[in-house]
Amino acid sequence: MQIKAERAPWLAAATTWLVALACLVLVRYRGEVGFYRSLHVWAAESGMAGWARNLDTELWYFVLGIGVWALMRQLGGARRQSKGLLDDLGLKRGLVPGLVVGVVICLPMLVLGATLGEVRLEPRMIRIGLVGPFVEEWFFRGVLVLAMVRLTGVSFWAAAIVGGLLFGAVHVNPWSVDGFATQWPHMLVTGVGGVWFAWMALAWGRNLWVVVTAHALMNTVAPWYVGDTGTVGSHVTFEVARALTIALATVMTIEPRWFRVAWARGARE
Repeated sequence: MQIKAERAPWLAAATTWLVALACLVLVRYRGEVGFYRSLHVWAAESGMAGWARNLDTELWYFVLGIGVWALMRQLGGARRQSKGLLDDLGLKRGLVPGLVVGVVICLPMLVLGATLGEVRLEPRMIRIGLVGPFVEEWFFRGVLVLAMVRLTGVSFWAAAIVGGLLFGAVHVNPWSVDGFATQWPHMLVTGVGGVWFAWMALAWGRNLWVVVTAHALMNTVAPWYVGDTGTVGSHVTFEVARALTIALATVMTIEPRWFRVAWARGARE
């Protein structure tokens, strides 16, 4: 009985990871279905902007995330009690503290971008800087880390690392031997970033709003430095600003009292 109890969290987690991978494959290759491709062609010919047409990607992640969460509730059984979708994902409380901490974290990128780059606020930023970051955090950190730890009992670091790998994989395009062979550094960096985001969400009292805000601001500010073609601002400046932001966020998370934001910490679980 003891062996079965020890294996249960890993069995539930492994099943969830396989289902999550299947969800990523579905989202990636949905465009291969004739009807779906025809729908996008019709939308494009009707004048719908590309960023608006592609919002269906985020819709898929949002809906599939709910499905994966519901699956984990069943797999976890009575061992772990769900407290509802939003609470399990770290979204029920902490909106204001999350917004405050997220903005402070991104001050280096915001300040340097506004002074040395070119402030750009375009319609496509609705997806890049708002909807995309929210849904990615919802699926990869909320469902695959915070909810998974609570509902299956698997260790935080196991959930964070596997979730980070899946997050890195979706940033590889195309999914092919050559794609992974040439883009693995990008996948690695993105995956490590996913683990870092998960750690911050946990450290701030299971508050996903912290990383949603930080992720949204990072995506919004990035074009201020490099633009669409890499000619606006400086890549070096962007990397410096991002490094300063990461350093500030890490120190703030470890020692929030130094920045007078310990009140936003909340209680860990």
